[in-house]
Amino acid sequence: MRRIITPFIMLSLLLTGCSALPYAHQIDKTVLMEVLGVDAGAGETVTVTAASGARPGDQEPLVLSAQAGTISAACADMGQRGEDFVFFGDVEQVLVGEEEAQRGLEPLLGHMAHDPELRLEAELWVVRGAEAADLLLEAGEGESLPDRLSAMSRNAELLGGPRPQMARGALTDLLENGATLLPALERREAEDGQGAQGEYVLVTAGYAVIRDGVLQGFTDETAAFGADLLRSMGKGQILELSGPDRGYTALKITGVKTTFRTVFEGDTLTGLRVACALETQAAELSGAAARLGEEDRLALEGELSRLAGEAIEAAMEQFQAFRADAIHLLDRVALAVPWKQAVLEEQWREVFPNLTLEVKVDATVARS
Repeated sequence: MRRIITPFIMLSLLLTGCSALPYAHQIDKTVLMEVLGVDAGAGETVTVTAASGARPGDQEPLVLSAQAGTISAACADMGQRGEDFVFFGDVEQVLVGEEEAQRGLEPLLGHMAHDPELRLEAELWVVRGAEAADLLLEAGEGESLPDRLSAMSRNAELLGGPRPQMARGALTDLLENGATLLPALERREAEDGQGAQGEYVLVTAGYAVIRDGVLQGFTDETAAFGADLLRSMGKGQILELSGPDRGYTALKITGVKTTFRTVFEGDTLTGLRVACALETQAAELSGAAARLGEEDRLALEGELSRLAGEAIEAAMEQFQAFRADAIHLLDRVALAVPWKQAVLEEQWREVFPNLTLEVKVDATVARS
C-alpha cells in the first residue's frame, strides 16, 4: 500500500509550512486571503477563487477568481488586479470542487508544497456536488465563509463528526498509505428553523475518499460515523435515538475504543474481527421521566450497539468497494499481530477488498 506520488511531494514533508509576511508591502494595501477554492476549468485549465476575511474599516471582503493552465498562474493573475497586494499566506482553508478532485489533487498539493506563501497547515475540504467557487462567490449577505469554516473545524474537534485534514497530513497519508479521507462540504437550502426562505446552510456531508490522489467517492453519514468508530474517534458527538415513551433520547459519546483481531486460513489473511467499546451518557430525555429507568437504559444500549455495528460495516463496505484503506487500517491491524506485520504488508493490497468482517459493539449508557 506504500505509494510514491512524485519526488517533490516527498520533499514537501520537510517544509515547515510557515509563510513570510508581506513586509515589503504597505499594510493598508495588502489583502489577506483566508480561503482558497480550486475547481476544474474549461478543458485542462483550472479555476482558482480566493476570499478574504473581514477588512479594515467599511471595506467589503474581497473575492477574486481566475482561470489558467496551472494554479500558480491563476494565483499570479489574481495578484495583478487592482492596486492592492494579494497575500495568500493567511489561507487556512482550501476547498476543492468535486470535478477537480476527480481529476486529482496532485497539482494542488504540489503547488502548496512549492508556493512560498501557502501553508501545508491549511485544512482541505471537498465540495460535494458543486464547485468551490459556488461557496465563495454566492455566500449569503452578512455571511463570513472563513469564519463559518473555522467554526466547523472547531466544532468537529469538540462535537465529533468529519474532521478537517491538513494538507501536510493528506500528503503523509498518500505517501504512506496510498489513500486518505477529507471532509466533504455541501450547500443545502435551509429548512424551517435554519434560516429565512431561500437561504442556504453549509454542512458537512461525510467524507471524500481519496486513493492515489484521486477522488473515488463519498461516504454517507452512516459510513462516516463508522469510519470514526474504526479509528476510535467520535468523542463528543450527539446521537439521537428513540427513547422511552416514544420520545427521543440524546446520547453524548464519552469514549470509543476499537480493537482488531485477524483471521487467517493457513498463511493467508481472510478476515477481521472488530470489537468496539462505545461509552455514552444521556444528554437529554424527551417524553420520559427525568431519570432513565434500567429497562429503558438497556434497550437504548441494544439499539446503540446495533446502529454502531451497522455504521462500521457500512464504512468498511465502502472502503473495500473503493479499494482504499483510507484510515490506516493495516497499521491498526498489525498492532494485534506484530510478528505477522511483514506478511500483512505483503498481502494487504490484494486481500483488503475481500476481507470478511465480524463486528461486535459493546455500547453502554451511563446511569443517570
